[in-house]
Amino acid sequence: MHDEWGISHGYFDVDGAWHATSEVTRQRLRSAMGDPQDAPPLWFVAAGEAHSLWSPCRLVLEDGTDLGAIVALPADLAIGYHLLHPLDGGPTTHLIVHPSSCPEIPLAWGVAAQIYSLWSAQSWGIGDLGDVATLAHAVSDAGGAAMLLSPLHQPAPSLPQQDSPYYPSSRRALNPLLISFDAGPPAALVCDANALIDRDHVWAIKRAALERLYAESTTPPPLPDSIAIWNALCDEYGPDWTAWPHELRRFDPTVIAARLTTNPQFGAHAAFHQWCQQIALSQLLHLGSTDVAIIGDLAVGFDPHGADAWEYQDVLALDARIGAPPDPFNRDGQDWGIPGFVPWRLRQACYKPFIATVRASLRGVGGLRIDHVMGLFRQFWIPDGMAATDGAYVHFAADELLAIICLEATRAAAFVIGEDLGTVHDGVREALAASNIARTLVVWFEPEPPSAWQANALATVTTHDLPTVAGVFSEARGGVPQRARLLAIANAHSVDAAIAQAHAAVLQSPARLRLLATDDLCAAEHQPNLPGTVGGANWRRRLPVAVDQITL
Repeated sequence: MHDEWGISHGYFDVDGAWHATSEVTRQRLRSAMGDPQDAPPLWFVAAGEAHSLWSPCRLVLEDGTDLGAIVALPADLAIGYHLLHPLDGGPTTHLIVHPSSCPEIPLAWGVAAQIYSLWSAQSWGIGDLGDVATLAHAVSDAGGAAMLLSPLHQPAPSLPQQDSPYYPSSRRALNPLLISFDAGPPAALVCDANALIDRDHVWAIKRAALERLYAESTTPPPLPDSIAIWNALCDEYGPDWTAWPHELRRFDPTVIAARLTTNPQFGAHAAFHQWCQQIALSQLLHLGSTDVAIIGDLAVGFDPHGADAWEYQDVLALDARIGAPPDPFNRDGQDWGIPGFVPWRLRQACYKPFIATVRASLRGVGGLRIDHVMGLFRQFWIPDGMAATDGAYVHFAADELLAIICLEATRAAAFVIGEDLGTVHDGVREALAASNIARTLVVWFEPEPPSAWQANALATVTTHDLPTVAGVFSEARGGVPQRARLLAIANAHSVDAAIAQAHAAVLQSPARLRLLATDDLCAAEHQPNLPGTVGGANWRRRLPVAVDQITL
């Protein structure tokens, strides 16, 4: 149960104990959200359904086609975002006609890779889309047909660079650090498998090289979008929009247009950032020639000081952060430092920020993994200045969000995977299954052997937040439960044999999509990220071997 703000009255923890939402937390969250206001009429209709209308309306399709007056929705109405204008002058209804499910997940095997960790003789200090192409061709040659990548989202273009791909400035733009070059790297950026990635050093050199290429380009400067505008403002004022001059602290097209007209340098910077997006997208689209389905990864949120927060600030609760309640792995809970969309404000905006984010994340990919998919249903919010132990769950209209995902995924001909690890409340997996969103099965968490796993799922041994097989086998990482599960499927006396047997078990499972982590293929002992810690080696380790030496 929850109130009209969506704030839960409390929650059961993993041990079944009830935690009531305190009045202080409730009032702080209500203040962060503002008082709920009515949204424009929204009507979600499954494709193929015919409905009578209360009164005659003029139907205008998403592309602007005016179908004139109707008294009922036709059963063959195309999926999309349409408008119903009542002839009696009432409020316009936003009509969302959506498929009832997402496209089918493929029956295939492949790999999961942290892009930055890949390296080769051509890499400029960090894994890039050229290295992804090399790996994709190897996967295809070995009979694989899918590759899950770490988030492609853009960080701020300033220094220091953000190490975590799950804490972007914008989920709607691509990270220009992923752009590959035809020429080999300068001596300062030759990769060393034993050294941590220094994104600041890499970006300084890569950006200078990209600026030279842009200056040499003969194509007309591209028209910058809002994210490129934010990047140009970031170049001038720094990565925190809340500290910018007052008139620039929100996306105001009139102010921006005037600035582009009167400040040529600003316009040049914005055009450069837009050009980088074009180059990155073209390289991502080129991966389609490998016959391997690229799977993107949609992070659960973004930096409160970044481009998405700047543009969508009126729809966000900037005085609260998303996280996770205490559990046996994190007794103090987790504060992820990312703001959440206010449920009533997002609906009032007709879900446009959510639609734009999902649509952008589906560009150039054949599938999409949604990180922490439970966030479509409810999110654990922590008021600023309070501990994670004082947080509360905030509920969303999950059926409407799922309908939008089905619509956008169908348009992109892309399948969808939900990362449903951890505590999942009642009804979530059933709703995901009804939308044909595949779940995630991981050896370390599943009590049953892979041979007993369900079919509509992504199956893997581990993830970026969990120990590798080598780490568990050597007892350097993981704990007793992980080692017990490894021994149950891999009766091996060497790490290589343990990896081979664990992979064989996953590959022979009934799951339609089975992925092998590149960290395991390289017998890496350290996992990419250690949850509950910040900085250090997180998101900065290279694989032990070059990408063209990975054996599949």
